[in-house]
Amino acid sequence: MEREDLERMLKEILVPVSPSDTFLRRLRARLVIYQGGNPLNPWTIVVVLATMVLIMVAGMGLFLRVIVGWIGLFGLLNQRRRPGSKTESLAS
Repeated sequence: MEREDLERMLKEILVPVSPSDTFLRRLRARLVIYQGGNPLNPWTIVVVLATMVLIMVAGMGLFLRVIVGWIGLFGLLNQRRRPGSKTESLAS
């Protein structure tokens, strides 16, 4: 197929179409949002604050678990170092 034949065929097939008014209105509305007309969206602020609170709560929980673990470890070490302090089991 030669170039002239291809161009003629494409001119017959590809016909320019004007979009409807509804499509253009929706497209413009989407572009306004995507272009960043309102950079401080209230939902973005809410999501960021909620994420920060969750991270802080998780960090505090981890910190408390580490502290309780260290206290337990120190308690076990002090109990083993004392001479004559043998613990009896509750079952006996």
